[in-house]
Amino acid sequence: MYKKISFLLFFNILLVGAELDYGQVFTDDTEFFGRVLANKILLDDPHSTVVFGRDGAQYNVPSCQVKDVCPKAIIENLKDNSDLINALNQITIIGCGYVGLTMAALFSEVVPKIICFDINQEKINSLKHQKISIFEPGLSELLFEANTSHHLIFTDNLLDAMQSNIFFICVPTPSDKNGHCDCTYLFKAFDNILDNCDIDEEKIICVKSTVSPGTMEKLCGRLKKSNHNNIHLVYNPEFMREGSALYDVRHRNPVVLASKSQGSLQTVEFMYLKMLSSTPYVNFIKTNFASAEMIKYAWNSFSAIRLAYVNELAFLCRKLGGNIYHIIRGLALSEELLPTKDLTPGPGYGGSCLPKDTRGFSKILEHEGFNESMVHQAIRSNARHVSHLINDIFSQLDDPMENKTVALLGLSFKANTNDIRNSPALLIIDALQKKGITIKAFDPKAADEMRNFFPQVTYCSCPYEAVTDADCIVVLTEWDEIKHLDLGRMANICRQKILIDTRNLFDVQDLKKWEYTYINMGKL
Repeated sequence: MYKKISFLLFFNILLVGAELDYGQVFTDDTEFFGRVLANKILLDDPHSTVVFGRDGAQYNVPSCQVKDVCPKAIIENLKDNSDLINALNQITIIGCGYVGLTMAALFSEVVPKIICFDINQEKINSLKHQKISIFEPGLSELLFEANTSHHLIFTDNLLDAMQSNIFFICVPTPSDKNGHCDCTYLFKAFDNILDNCDIDEEKIICVKSTVSPGTMEKLCGRLKKSNHNNIHLVYNPEFMREGSALYDVRHRNPVVLASKSQGSLQTVEFMYLKMLSSTPYVNFIKTNFASAEMIKYAWNSFSAIRLAYVNELAFLCRKLGGNIYHIIRGLALSEELLPTKDLTPGPGYGGSCLPKDTRGFSKILEHEGFNESMVHQAIRSNARHVSHLINDIFSQLDDPMENKTVALLGLSFKANTNDIRNSPALLIIDALQKKGITIKAFDPKAADEMRNFFPQVTYCSCPYEAVTDADCIVVLTEWDEIKHLDLGRMANICRQKILIDTRNLFDVQDLKKWEYTYINMGKL
């Protein structure tokens, strides 16, 4: 139950939902991959993909939901594509730390020559003598086998490193004294590449270092100022667990890719398909820079939230006599009711169970000395989230607000129930009425319940009646009657085309088509 709350709140905080576009299926696979280094735009949508199933058949699916992609089927189709194969004969990895050496070892199985560069001469000398300070099961054997066969070269000479067309930057990005991500090493490595390659050389720079959102756009700005028009950026964050890095990359981790250059993105994708050709399937997520940067931070933060919560429960078990392993088993089974993959942001959790039980559990925690638990944070976060939505509504309405009308579409805390207990709509209506705003509302099942609390609201029999002459439309509940509304019809009957979509029900392109001013929950 409480795991469910942490999932919901975490997604409400992130607001990173993205519209998923569908890929195009190409029958000529050679054309699809054959010109990627020339940066040809082979797809209309940079986030679309071609998917091959285990049977080698092609499927048209949302690229950000790609599963069961069979690398072996794709490699077989491309075995005669000599242009692409030759282009990937050599790569350079910058940064010989944990991530850089792991990726070098893995790529050494499919890339004929890998140059590993690091500015630390002592580290390079140790690697040349097959000494490594990192213990990771299987890493040294794989790494130095490639080194012995001359597939892999260690160097601190930057000019040697510049001989490749594809670079993977794997330098550390530690926290500075204030806790912010310090990208000093990343910017230095990036600038070194720009300063030491010809202006017309075509290269791909793939950043694997963990960076804060906005960093890749900063690199784009540096690239633009350099006038290197043929250098293209890809972001590909790593998801390795120490102690199982090789296994994770080969069998468990997603491959997250972001780039403004479709050709460069497909080139890096193909490298992973080669490396993982013996893997039954690979999960690819192709998105924009900001989303990819946030995926890495969200992934680790989500893990930290769950671990911190389990540790709090373990201490509580000591106080109350519970068995933490039985509780963890119960938490794991909550995935059956609310799988992480099905999470969507919204206006905040409500209903009876979650608000009542979190308040009750927080009191138990307080009694046992936990005054700032994860549950307390969840309760406060949910309240803040509703406050933010109220401020969003106010921000879209000019003074005097007494002359404004807001249409609320949905009143129950979720669809398929008439339960309004702790529904965000209660707080929103109260806040709007205190400003003197006229409220018109539609809900197919919960209007009568809400009327008992707010009789001054005009309750409408259909959503179009509520929208008529509205200055702002606020979507609160994901009823089918609301999901399928005609945006064009609404645009013609509302007073101002302002829409706040807390459930991400409406297509962004459709909203733009009808010239709505809109706020949603992180959907692009």
